[in-house]
Amino acid sequence: MEKDKVFYTAGIFAKKAGITLKTIHHYHKEGLLCPSSYNEAGYRLYSDEDFQKLQKILTLKFIGFSLEEIKELIKSDQLKNDVRESLNLQMDIIDEKINHLVLVKKAISEAELMIDSESSLDWTKFTNIIKIINTEKIWLNQYKNSANLSARINLHDLYSTNKYGWHRWFFDQLGLSEEMTVLELGCGNASLWLRNEDRIPKNCKITLTDISEGMLKDAKQNLGEHSKKFEFKQADAQNIPYEDNSFDVVIADHIFYHISDKQKALSEIKRVLKPKGYVYLSTIGKNHLIELRELLKEFKENLVISQSDFSEDFGIENGGEQISKSFDCIDLLMYEDSLIVTEVEPLISYLYSTTGNSKEILINENLKNFRKLVENKMKATGSIFITKETGLFKACSKK
Repeated sequence: MEKDKVFYTAGIFAKKAGITLKTIHHYHKEGLLCPSSYNEAGYRLYSDEDFQKLQKILTLKFIGFSLEEIKELIKSDQLKNDVRESLNLQMDIIDEKINHLVLVKKAISEAELMIDSESSLDWTKFTNIIKIINTEKIWLNQYKNSANLSARINLHDLYSTNKYGWHRWFFDQLGLSEEMTVLELGCGNASLWLRNEDRIPKNCKITLTDISEGMLKDAKQNLGEHSKKFEFKQADAQNIPYEDNSFDVVIADHIFYHISDKQKALSEIKRVLKPKGYVYLSTIGKNHLIELRELLKEFKENLVISQSDFSEDFGIENGGEQISKSFDCIDLLMYEDSLIVTEVEPLISYLYSTTGNSKEILINENLKNFRKLVENKMKATGSIFITKETGLFKACSKK
């Protein structure tokens, strides 16, 4: 136990925080608020830092997140270490909550006014209230998406055998120089730029876009002071809001398989690229994470992750053919890597972050049994090896 650190028993900690001891026990059981230490008698001890963790849990619960969703958010890089960053994100969510409540209140007031002033009821007023209330799910999901993306990145950061890193390698391929104009489609949480901030040419003009407003907020927040170097715009790759011949480089990092009309998106990219400009589209192959998919199938035949279909939509095997309808000089660059996973929990967090059915199936007894299966496999060999098949298409315009 640290000598200069102040610790509190669970009872005193609960009393100082103004909540019940039962709540502290429940959050411990759920894995949300574990003790910082234990005394010689085995009693749980909490520190001053744990008050900030408790505040985070209670704030997110008040806003509307479930305990399971809060667990995901706390695991994400967005809320993990930086107290100021955590508070700023909480303020953003609360602002959204306030704006949402104002809209709900206005809709209810209009319905009440209608009852007082009109002889017959306009039932569309009530459906309007329902629609406005349900919009809360949309902005809550924006923040969950950020946690999901962080969980996926976290697994690769922890267990990838290629320690140089995907984002550093990807940046190497771009060959950016001074005065270049760059557009990224689907920038996510801006990991590409955050992990290469030290190498971005000073006068390079970079525009980051994403279809999700929540993702753009996260990107800007992640970049912090560096965000001043970028422009941010909500945009759909199928309808890029920029003039012809605007960019030297267009990037789409692991997002093209999500696009419904890929030929339209390619046509839009071609339109906004300058003559002799380049597009960089990364994707995966059919063997990507194949051992993980086989592990899930071994446990439950119908248990899948979203990556199962991505390579069929736009993968290493068929991406070049799709790109060739709009571009030529197509090169496929492969990134050599794999995963050697030695812990269960990061793997489960990864599965929960995908758009497969893990969250629905891996619960209660199923989760317990799956965890046991993975632990046994890790004990037998020391780790679980997972293939990564990731590549990058580089193509120039046919202008």
